Amino acid sequence: MIEFEQVTKTYGQENALQNLNLTINDGELFVLVGPSGSGKTTLLKMINRLVVPTAGQVRIDDQNVAEMDLENLRRHTGYVLQAGALFPNMTVEQNAGVQLEALGWQAPKRHQRIVELLKKVDLDPETFLTRYPNELSGGEAQRIGIVRALAANPKLILMDEPFSALDPISKRQLQELILQLHQELTTTFVFVTHDMREAIHLADRLAVVHDGELLQVGTATQILAEPANEFVHDFFDDDSIRRQFMQAVLDAGLGQRVTSKSASALASGVIFSGQVEQLAKSDTIFDWANLVQQQPQQIVQVAGRLLKPADLIAYLARIGEAK
Repeated sequence: MIEFEQVTKTYGQENALQNLNLTINDGELFVLVGPSGSGKTTLLKMINRLVVPTAGQVRIDDQNVAEMDLENLRRHTGYVLQAGALFPNMTVEQNAGVQLEALGWQAPKRHQRIVELLKKVDLDPETFLTRYPNELSGGEAQRIGIVRALAANPKLILMDEPFSALDPISKRQLQELILQLHQELTTTFVFVTHDMREAIHLADRLAVVHDGELLQVGTATQILAEPANEFVHDFFDDDSIRRQFMQAVLDAGLGQRVTSKSASALASGVIFSGQVEQLAKSDTIFDWANLVQQQPQQIVQVAGRLLKPADLIAYLARIGEAK
């Protein structure tokens, strides 16, 4: 658990953060979101003591970060920056194994771990291990940055606007990768972004930060439904965001209401031989699309309605026309 207690950070006469209190739970994918200059990166950097509070405390598992051994803290915290921050004179394998070498891992064990993680981020080890950063695309470099952050199997990964410089396709691919990795691991992710769509797509919970103040904490659904103030409302006031939720699919009238007849047909395998997956109204069309990607005939049930893959296609066509 990460706790910020009455945290203030002052630069000269300016307050970057003001009396901020926040708790991030173990295992969360927690997103700090807000406009540029809001204080969210300052908040993130306090976790691994790249920034020291002017007042207040930051605690990890009830231990004051200020009292922790700094080298040990950073070696056991994964950190992913905007542009991967790879060493240009080192190969992919050397870059990815920097922390492991510092921790005293022997070369064969380091190699085995990097090969394993490259496969997890969909990079062929035989192709990439000996490449240098200037031979990588932006998306590939960020995947290596993610491998390096995960290498020592840390309990905590910090990600500071890691995808902001990438093209939309690479950005979407890496967002899905982070969601997949978070599901597989027991690691806590703290992710900074100024992109509200990215925040909503990724976050278990998110915190809205503006002018050094914490305005609201909650799930994306909670914040969209009940914004704490006018700024939060305006920041998330975008129909394209609301259209991402399964509630909007239901509002569009798609799907078939569950009846005793349709339930019987499903149970007997007449309509679909697999298991019907349950989605909540607060889940997104990306959750739905991921299920269909895994099983092209997948039927989902949302609040008493059955939705087929054809409904997903129809919905995507509708929102495409609305843009």
